Amino acid sequence: MSDPDATPGLEVRIRPADHDDFPVIEARIRKWSDRQVLLPLAGGALRVALPDFRILSPAFGPPIVLAFGALRRYSPRLAEIRSLVVADELQGRGLGRLLVDELLDEARQAGLQRVFVKLSFSLVPRESLPQKVFVDCSICRRRQCCDELALVKEMT
Repeated sequence: MSDPDATPGLEVRIRPADHDDFPVIEARIRKWSDRQVLLPLAGGALRVALPDFRILSPAFGPPIVLAFGALRRYSPRLAEIRSLVVADELQGRGLGRLLVDELLDEARQAGLQRVFVKLSFSLVPRESLPQKVFVDCSICRRRQCCDELALVKEMT
């Protein structure tokens, strides 16, 4: 699989995350969480979420993590694309878009009706996503000074 707008000559594949990817995912999420770009996700919570993650790797050679992201399902109708990270040296080359498109395809195939994320979606009040507020926001260390925006894509 490749995207003509992504890194020229770089053939990539998307695969489910596995246990060997855990340290890389955790370190990169921590890096961006410390910079307050991503919400924190580590340790046991990340291990539980690992099946939700998809990894973008080179199609040939070692299974290097070029990018990753997760489709977290809150209900049979609602999911979130979260923890989307592209390796620093590959940012701005279309790999994140490729991964988001794959996660949206997965959402469509699962029959989900709404997906939210920070990427060219429609702004909605955070309260319109009670599953997110109840599950993630209630345990977030930034809940009292939250600057997150809720963005939704209707899948119908």
